Amino acid sequence: MSAYAALRTDAASNIDSPVTPLDVDDNALQYVKGSDDEFSDEDDTMSTVDVKLGSRANESNSSTPALSKQRIFQSNFLPSETNLQFDEDSVSVRLECGDFIMIRGMFKLQILHGNVRINNCYELNAGNDRIYTFFTTDSHALPIIANVSAGTREKDSIARIKLSNYFTGFNDTNHKLSLIQVSPESNTKENIFKRFTFQIIIQSGSHYGLYVDDSWISYFASSAAISAHNLIVIGNKNAGKSTFCKSLSDYLRFEKKQSVVVMDLDPGQSDNSSPFCMSLSVQLPQGICATSGFVFDKHEEYYGFNSPMDAPSRYLEVTRKLYAIYHQKFKHKGMRLVINTPGWIKGYGKTLLQEVTSIVNPSDLILLTNNLSIESEENQSVLQSMNFATVYLLPGVFQLPSSSPSQFRIDNKLMYFHQKGGDSFDFSHYLLSTPPKRISYQVGTSEQGVYGVSILNYKVDANFDFRNIPLLLSSLIWGVYSVQSSCDEAVVKDSKYNLYPNLIKSKDLESVLGANSQFLGLLIIHSINPCDNYLNVYTPPIVSQKIEGALKSKSKIVLLRGEGSIPPIELMYPQFHQTGTTMQLQRPRVVSSKAHMPYINTKGRTKIGGIWKVRRNILRRSHRR
Repeated sequence: MSAYAALRTDAASNIDSPVTPLDVDDNALQYVKGSDDEFSDEDDTMSTVDVKLGSRANESNSSTPALSKQRIFQSNFLPSETNLQFDEDSVSVRLECGDFIMIRGMFKLQILHGNVRINNCYELNAGNDRIYTFFTTDSHALPIIANVSAGTREKDSIARIKLSNYFTGFNDTNHKLSLIQVSPESNTKENIFKRFTFQIIIQSGSHYGLYVDDSWISYFASSAAISAHNLIVIGNKNAGKSTFCKSLSDYLRFEKKQSVVVMDLDPGQSDNSSPFCMSLSVQLPQGICATSGFVFDKHEEYYGFNSPMDAPSRYLEVTRKLYAIYHQKFKHKGMRLVINTPGWIKGYGKTLLQEVTSIVNPSDLILLTNNLSIESEENQSVLQSMNFATVYLLPGVFQLPSSSPSQFRIDNKLMYFHQKGGDSFDFSHYLLSTPPKRISYQVGTSEQGVYGVSILNYKVDANFDFRNIPLLLSSLIWGVYSVQSSCDEAVVKDSKYNLYPNLIKSKDLESVLGANSQFLGLLIIHSINPCDNYLNVYTPPIVSQKIEGALKSKSKIVLLRGEGSIPPIELMYPQFHQTGTTMQLQRPRVVSSKAHMPYINTKGRTKIGGIWKVRRNILRRSHRR
């Protein structure tokens, strides 16, 4: 069987699957009221919407629950030798009227003839030679390219596109990442896409495509495109807030040629921010269709946690900083501000959202909901005391993502620490397979290296035992700031041992950072050498360069940490783990001949009374005499 015949067989075997945008998935994931809130407050309900600005509501005529019906799991494209042609590093596709393809992986797109619509959101045409770069991962819905060419002649209703390889480093990996995992359809015997960085999904599998709801597009075209005011998106978890913000950004950039400023206030599941961070990014109408759009200018602040409830005061303070930057740098240019929020809209989460709306003062508030009636009790409760001018009720997506939130955060951390620059990554090795960098730290009044470290939500006083520092520092992710001036009265110094770095009290952190501090990025502290006063760290090259530049300019470096957990897969480096296990089973003279492995402790656990598991020698109650 030829490769084309195999592909056609796969497509034909799924001909009855719900794969077209007009099909309805009757078994779509249903929304369960209150299932996504970290806390709930059922008593906090009101019968009317009370807002702080003169407001109006825009809602659908339907009062019934409205869930998105468009769920696409495969292309409706039937490959043949005439409509699918392979070159060395590219594939040419001929799309008939009504054809669409769903693509997995990284690729570059060139429109050779006709018009195509991406994700039912925006159109691209062959009027220029522009090449569009798609950077997508399996953690997100996959892009859908549909032929929308129209004409009286047959050739005018055909679209021809060229898909080319886009090497980012994801294909050369030893990591088991959910965003680059090998799917069953990738293991077919005659996989003709194996030499490409992308794959056209012909057979239905675990992936689904991104098809933007028509009601969203209607809002994009009627309201969002003509207003230059702030817009905030709220809704339960998995309602599609990030998808809405990305789709709106794509629409304004490609359909209206407008620049968009996206403020991402969701530190736990952000497409725009680094781990444990909140961000403000400018996305320009360029040819990059990444998961989070093309970022021209970006400002981040280290928050330190995955949820606003871990440090609500700090969360609001970071929000104020980001909005102040937008107001200072971008508002006067007429750039639209789109604000993404966490999916915590009840109880204290609602209180935080009320504070956020008071800070950013949005013109439009978008509530993604399963009920489009403004009179709904649940909608009334959510909107109560929010600050906005106009509210729009739009249908949420309400379907589970491809990966769990915890796995999404792990993948986000791995992508951050394995980046080489831009959209280039190096997953060919584990962090522990390379030696860490060294960065010195100040002890007391010395003037070299890291000025101090601060642990958020951790109380430090004059009686703090500095011998606990190694446990508080090692194997954790830290935010790095450069500051211009010192604040010695807020620093707790190691006056007893004169070995450990200065500690900055969490309550005095803002006074130490000051107004001119700059966030440089993240690093992982592997270990500390108190004798020589330096830290062993892992950090991306761009962050390392920023730290070196700050130290050369006599700026002070401050390290912050909140939660700080690192990806478990980096700790369980298979080669070291297997080698260590083997060494424990060998005789001492054989072990001593082995090459030394730095930074890894392979010493076996000490037995207690000749046994490892004490509880095995404790008699159960029924065995006692």
